[in-house]
Amino acid sequence: MKTLKSKTLGDKKMPTARRKTVAASQESWIKTGHLLPDKEIPFLVEPAMDGLNLVEWAKNNRPFIEEVLLQHRALLFRNFNVKNVDEFEAFVMATSDGDLLEYRDRTTPRHSEGGQSDRIYISTIYPSEQTIKPHNEGTYWMKWARKLYFCCLTAPEQGGETPIHDVRKVYERIDPEIRNRFIEKQWMLVRNFNDGFGLTWQEVFQTEDKSEVEEYCRNNSINFEWKDGDRLRTESIRPAVRKHPETGEPVWFNHAAFYHHSSLEPSMREALLAEFSEKNLPYNTCYGDGMLISPEDAEHIRQAYEQEKVMFPWQKGDVLLLDNMTIAHAREPYIGDRRIVVAMTEPVYASN
Repeated sequence: MKTLKSKTLGDKKMPTARRKTVAASQESWIKTGHLLPDKEIPFLVEPAMDGLNLVEWAKNNRPFIEEVLLQHRALLFRNFNVKNVDEFEAFVMATSDGDLLEYRDRTTPRHSEGGQSDRIYISTIYPSEQTIKPHNEGTYWMKWARKLYFCCLTAPEQGGETPIHDVRKVYERIDPEIRNRFIEKQWMLVRNFNDGFGLTWQEVFQTEDKSEVEEYCRNNSINFEWKDGDRLRTESIRPAVRKHPETGEPVWFNHAAFYHHSSLEPSMREALLAEFSEKNLPYNTCYGDGMLISPEDAEHIRQAYEQEKVMFPWQKGDVLLLDNMTIAHAREPYIGDRRIVVAMTEPVYASN
């Protein structure tokens, strides 16, 4: 084992990380180890020589990448000098199967950053002074990504980290009584569109055609109701716990706490509750049978995520590959420009 000396990023000092040289076919090309000495994630992969091209190396070492991803669940490729969207997309395509997934039935603004597929997206457009709480991508969809990729093209001056959380461990931390209630009842995402707050249904479903929205809802087990004034209400009932498609492990895979009204910033929550009932908020969550989730239970779940939080500063050119079924992600407030792009691949289909 070798020791990777501390590195600095601005006025931030990276913790000393231990790394090792991997087995024979790899040892002259890369170095690996844990980025943070006391944390299992992320697992660091770095070039062992100057000028190693990440895409070409990945094309020749796909089985190795699959192996370490399944073992470690979060891989950070650092110091490979990834400079633009095209290079990032080429790495995504070299390390995944099938087409990139589209953001549809979205809950935040998104726009494409280009690439050959036109499915490389800017990370969530959200006020820089606010936190985005931990979540797995697409838990309320019927088809979500197994692999989730991030690439840092511009690192912020301060903050802007993407914390990661192992939801296998989140599952274990949640009180069994609360967890079993969610397993029994499932959870429901309730959304109300075109009431003057949040995204319109036209933006969310990427269409102006109501019949297309209805078809999407029917095909994706979403209950819908058109209201007066071109308004729409939807209800999506999903399992709160799913099994990993390869290992069968139970994972806490839902947005139940994320979209619960108690997770809103206090000033926003007060403003919305002054205008709407809980039932008519732009989005909210409850149990699958309509029973309300108490703020105390939602806070308990948020604390379970917090206890599994792992955070590190971005460096320009970083590529982070997550097993989306296992690792949740979040975002810290930041100062300065921040350009993180995202891609989703290898769909997992809901069995219920």
